[in-house]
Amino acid sequence: METSCFTTFKHTEPSMKILQINKLYHPVIGGIETAVRQIAEGMNSTDGFKIDVLVCNNTFKTVDENINGVSVIRASSPGILFSMPVSTSFILLLKNMWAEYDILHVHLPFPLAELALWLVRPKNGIIITYHSDIVRQRFISSSIGWLHTWVLNRAERIVVSSPNIIKSSPLLGDFGSKCDVIPFGVDIDRFNPHRGSRHKIEQIKREYGGKIVLFIGRLVYYKGLEYLIRAMKGIDARLLIIGEGPLKKTLANEVRKNGLENSVSFIPYQPHEELINFYLASSAFVLPSVYRSEAFGITILEAMACGLPVISTELCTGTSYANQDGVTGFVVPPGDSRAINTALKKLLSDHTLLSGMGSAARRRVETNFTINDMLNGYKKLYKLKSL
Repeated sequence: METSCFTTFKHTEPSMKILQINKLYHPVIGGIETAVRQIAEGMNSTDGFKIDVLVCNNTFKTVDENINGVSVIRASSPGILFSMPVSTSFILLLKNMWAEYDILHVHLPFPLAELALWLVRPKNGIIITYHSDIVRQRFISSSIGWLHTWVLNRAERIVVSSPNIIKSSPLLGDFGSKCDVIPFGVDIDRFNPHRGSRHKIEQIKREYGGKIVLFIGRLVYYKGLEYLIRAMKGIDARLLIIGEGPLKKTLANEVRKNGLENSVSFIPYQPHEELINFYLASSAFVLPSVYRSEAFGITILEAMACGLPVISTELCTGTSYANQDGVTGFVVPPGDSRAINTALKKLLSDHTLLSGMGSAARRRVETNFTINDMLNGYKKLYKLKSL
């Protein structure tokens, strides 16, 4: 069994059972999946909580497994349709399971979970973590708007990761009174300017050069990586793109088309313990997302915790809440390669600015975005619901 990388609290006998509901779970990599795992592992069997997880599998088989002490039930699924799992087993499992729990904690967007709640009509408390609006499949969102409204009305509380989400979401406008802001968090001991392997950090610098611009994430449409690639023209640094996804070939073609083979390198997903070395070998981190599907960007927090200034985009989400323009880095318009290029040149040509913003980034995470802050926020919310 693998070792958990998340902080836990003092163990006591569980007095409250919570079922977290999401599309997928670890080892699937994604921001929402990371948050679900942090909550499950960080709070399970601690301070009176017992947290299980219900998600969809990527096969026709339903499995019940234990991952770092967390019971994870994966409902059989024939596949994905419009980026969402399809599974009748998921609905049947929820129907048979809900009565065992005090709280259902549902992570949205996930239309299948919303449909299951409407069909099953569970009597226990429901807490929603609203990560983002449905963006790319807006025709689906508009056709089931009644279902979104029913679920949000049914929920006791709605959690968002930043106040920007409440202000900018067309769905949450009527539900502001029941919204709570609990930002995502990272382990500031793990992601730390003084951690990592000095040997591996120097090895990365020797292989890719002294100045490294870093991106870590899935290679998907809303990340806007084509704009970051184009922004590397005239930049005296190497861009490292760490991740996998359906756009990898398209992005590699973008590199060749712009003659940037010596400026951009693609690196496969790295084990979690290796990412710290890439952060610490880098000069700056860029998250060039172009759609509100990027509700926050946990990699922003990891980079900031490691003392890196960040360039992110203004999406009216957490990407411009965590990263403060002109303080911890720069916030630029989405889809603007020139603005990214200008921000990179400012950072990489001024060591004092680079260092100062990096230090401010670390302080902001220490003050506002630790994993314990996030877990304590959910602890208080769960206990409030139980009163």
